[in-house]
Amino acid sequence: MKRRLRGITLIELLVAVAIIGLLVALLLPAIQSVRESARRVTCQNNLRQCVLAIQLFHDANRQFPQLYNGSFQYLGATKTFPEKYWDEYHFHSWRTALLPQLEQSPLYDQIDAEVAASSPSNQSIARLELSVFLCPSTSNYTRFRPVRQYSPNDVIGTSARSDYEAIGGIALGTESIGVMLSNIKVAQGVWGLPKHVSGQTVDQDNSYLSPKQTHLREVIDGLSNTIVIGEIAGRPDIYKRGKLNHQYGSVDFPTIINSAWAISGPYSAILLDKNPTVNETNDRNLYSFHNSGAHVAFADGSIRFLGDSTDSQALHAMATRSGGEVVASGGN
Repeated sequence: MKRRLRGITLIELLVAVAIIGLLVALLLPAIQSVRESARRVTCQNNLRQCVLAIQLFHDANRQFPQLYNGSFQYLGATKTFPEKYWDEYHFHSWRTALLPQLEQSPLYDQIDAEVAASSPSNQSIARLELSVFLCPSTSNYTRFRPVRQYSPNDVIGTSARSDYEAIGGIALGTESIGVMLSNIKVAQGVWGLPKHVSGQTVDQDNSYLSPKQTHLREVIDGLSNTIVIGEIAGRPDIYKRGKLNHQYGSVDFPTIINSAWAISGPYSAILLDKNPTVNETNDRNLYSFHNSGAHVAFADGSIRFLGDSTDSQALHAMATRSGGEVVASGGN
């Protein structure tokens, strides 16, 4: 006697699909949470590598890396530091100076430091995306930013971006972000104010003076109380409260937005707003694509996660090196 095999009915199939769908719906948030936790760990490690590289550079050279490195020829003269505002967009960046300390010596040796970082001969370097400068949680509309040659002012290629930026201090003035800043208008951070010699200010014709070297001994507030680098993610696009506010190229962008890891930018681009916030906007404020906060690295090498609700005055104190404030900041 043959035994009849019984298949599943349509109702049973629908029930099974519904159960599987319910399980996926329940598990998906947990999976996403685990992935974000892993991305946060990677971001923390990136910042830790960067700040340790800064410390190693300082130990070897007795000063911080320059914000403007290398030199180039223009009209028969050698530019070794920004003499005019436009010059700031063409030197090799502070990140470039750290490449040997980041175990990237072969890449560093390929850089032609005697021409501008924006030169076509350095284009192969500028286009490289280095994971140590990128937060894995960032979702960018614009991955590369156009590079303009020093003279003529032509677009000659693109540059890879960075989610981590030096924190130069606090912009105290209300002037246009495109003008030169003197120490009267800036509460200085760890990197100092590189556009003037101590006791001097910017010329009336907006020329710069020789940059000043900065040292850890100038961080009077304490290395564990002063931020050296932090997340300002998403540039060159502008984000506000988690949403794309302006995509690069769609509006007349402020000239301070410079996200290239290999090419320098204006000093005003690394200053935080007078009333700094976390995750409000990446236009002169700490900003990340993590939930409820952003990572920062302090001058002592520690990495902390500052929440969205971080007090503006406390953040102001942490972004400056010699304000005399005492700040109790949590983090991990």
